[in-house]
Amino acid sequence: MVNKRDRKKEISKEIRILASELGWQCVAHQRNIFLLSFKKEDMRVNIYYSKMTVGTCLNHPTSGRTQLFRKKVSLKQLERIFKNPRVHTHKGYYKKGE
Repeated sequence: MVNKRDRKKEISKEIRILASELGWQCVAHQRNIFLLSFKKEDMRVNIYYSKMTVGTCLNHPTSGRTQLFRKKVSLKQLERIFKNPRVHTHKGYYKKGE
């Protein structure tokens, strides 16, 4: 049986592999809050892998700099987000940048 700590390690490893395969560079790993951050061009994806909450930060064509958060994201949905950070999962909310 896999304990929670080992499962979180497995998930973070799977996320890193997926991101790397899709051209994203890991720029931060904060183990104390279970956060992985990735960059590609001017886009950033932050993944809180304890609850699989994903935040994307990018420039919106009309709204400017925005953040979109999605909760309880599966690895399949995360793959879609890495391929297109603007993709709608119907699980999120956004904050406009200041």
